Amino acid sequence: MKAKDSALYAVPIGSVDKADRQADRYGRDYLGAKGNFFAVSQPLQRMTSWFGEHPEG
Repeated sequence: MKAKDSALYAVPIGSVDKADRQADRYGRDYLGAKGNFFAVSQPLQRMTSWFGEHPEG
C-alpha cells in the first residue's frame, strides 16, 4: 500500500503490509483454516479502526 503522505498513513499502511506478509506466511490458499484467517484479518481490522479514529485522514 502506498500513499502520497506516507508519514500520515504509516499506521494503516503498516497494518496492510502486515496482513500481506501474514497471508504469504500462512498461504493465501489456506486462509480458511482455523487461525489463518484471523492472522490476516486482525491487522486489517486495526487499519479500519484507525480510519474510524482519524476521519481527517
